Amino acid sequence: MSAFTEGTLDRRHFLALLGLAAAAPRQAEAIELTDASRLITDNRENGVRLLSQQGEFIGARGAYYGPPVPFAQLPKHLIDALVASEDRRFYEHWGLDPRAMARAVWSTISGRTQGGSTLTQQTIKEIYLKEHSPIIRKLLEEPVLAPLLERNLSKEDILFVYLNRVFFGGSAYGIEAAARVYFGKYARNLSVLEAAMMVGLLPAPNRYNPHRNFELSRDRGIRVIEQMVDAGYVTRRAADRAKAQRVVVAASKSAWGGVYPRSTQLGWFARWAESEANANSRVSGRKGTRTVTTTLDLRIQAAAEKHLEQALRQNAEAKQISEGAIVVMRYDGAVVAMVGGRDYRRKEFDHATQAKRQPGSVAKLFVYIAALEEGSTPDTEVSDAALMLGGRPVRNFDGRYRGDISLAEALEKSSNTAAVRLAMQNTTEVREVIERLNPGREVEGAAGDLALGTYEARLVDLTAAFASVANGGSMVMPYAVLRVQDSEEAELLTRTRPTRSEIRQVIRPQHAEMMRQMLAGVVQRGTGRAANPGFWAAGKTGTTTANRDAWFVGFTQHYVAGVWLGNSDNQPMLGVSGGGLPAEIWRAVMIDAAKDA
Repeated sequence: MSAFTEGTLDRRHFLALLGLAAAAPRQAEAIELTDASRLITDNRENGVRLLSQQGEFIGARGAYYGPPVPFAQLPKHLIDALVASEDRRFYEHWGLDPRAMARAVWSTISGRTQGGSTLTQQTIKEIYLKEHSPIIRKLLEEPVLAPLLERNLSKEDILFVYLNRVFFGGSAYGIEAAARVYFGKYARNLSVLEAAMMVGLLPAPNRYNPHRNFELSRDRGIRVIEQMVDAGYVTRRAADRAKAQRVVVAASKSAWGGVYPRSTQLGWFARWAESEANANSRVSGRKGTRTVTTTLDLRIQAAAEKHLEQALRQNAEAKQISEGAIVVMRYDGAVVAMVGGRDYRRKEFDHATQAKRQPGSVAKLFVYIAALEEGSTPDTEVSDAALMLGGRPVRNFDGRYRGDISLAEALEKSSNTAAVRLAMQNTTEVREVIERLNPGREVEGAAGDLALGTYEARLVDLTAAFASVANGGSMVMPYAVLRVQDSEEAELLTRTRPTRSEIRQVIRPQHAEMMRQMLAGVVQRGTGRAANPGFWAAGKTGTTTANRDAWFVGFTQHYVAGVWLGNSDNQPMLGVSGGGLPAEIWRAVMIDAAKDA
């Protein structure tokens, strides 16, 4: 029913317009307040909902709104608890409770905080008036808008809007989000005591948060049940049964401004995806709740989390490892899994996209590409003899020096002396290859630094460089976002595949194929044998001085992945090399990724 009727404008509508002029909600819809579904989404707090590539919910950053729960699916005991605790005369009043309102206004004027607003007033406040002056809001705005809302919506609609909008703490807005955050269940399945605890949160969500103080939250819920008895909604016997119900609070899935119901380890990927969405969509579209559909594959993500966690749990103490990271992407750079460290709740720093570490022998990829581009082939011979550089010996990892060997064998054995000789012959070209495969990356250092990987690089960039080899030489820019929609579901960003003419070739296809076969030899016969998954794979190991960093980066016919292990404080690990634990983790993840690929 519209606030405007055909013909004349009645007295209540006239007063409403006067109040609206003072309240000045900027949305034209506020004048009518007739669409309950629209009111649920209007003027939401800023936040990002993140979906996997299959459309599954993976997390939220900022304000977390769950899907709206239809009134018919809201438990009756939840409604009863809300009315008994927050607005006992809700079904009798027309939007205002004059006595309670007078108390609330007086408490505001006198500098104290006291309730008194009806649920109708609270609904109006939640949607349009939260940032307005409390005195103006309670004296002028709510007294006008609350009756208007009551005129246009049913009591059921008002409860529907309120319960799907109100803040329950823990970044959760609306009963569905709160039920999932605190109890790991759907709102429709809340028990009487759980529903009472939810209602008990409303006056002070942070204080009564069951993740912070379960006993205080439960006691508050029991008081709400007593209010239900006083209001006649439950009998004493039913109340006693409800108070004895067993309540299990779900483990907190909140961390660093986000909520991740499946796993908090998704936080690194979610932050990276949100940053990409912000960089590629207009600022004006960031109001309210955006929905970002990502490239994440939950199946592969779960495998990456599991295998890294197991490896660190079993080896952290004995081998003195504190951190690790994994990136898995498709050949075009679509990141399908990312783990940025051991525990996102403990540390939000991302070792996959933020940390810059020495790549060690993984950097030989660029040296050998440069050699191929300068006319060498995998069969071209290079000296693996002992070598002095700057008055210091260049040492091979295994301590062996084999004389003249082919480029393919030198890469398989990860010969440092051969790589340094190649880099000395093509220093400028090696640096150019590194910068070509990592746009915007300027590399310092002489031939020895380039060959032995003593400069700094990010795991995500090294993985992308290997992806360029895997896909036949095309440029790869890692990405996480497929689509961004604003709160009205309008498209802010949609990623489309580039045409063939738009794809930049950074390695000639023949050189990329040579590198693919040489890197396959590393896995079949060389330092990367521990990474062999039992089907075709290629890659490169890397270990830095004193075992401070250990890497394996490689690819199969479907995916490219990088694994790094080390310590945030750059302390040495004990006996961890790229061909050991990182290669084993890589193998386990790739075997799981290949299932149903």
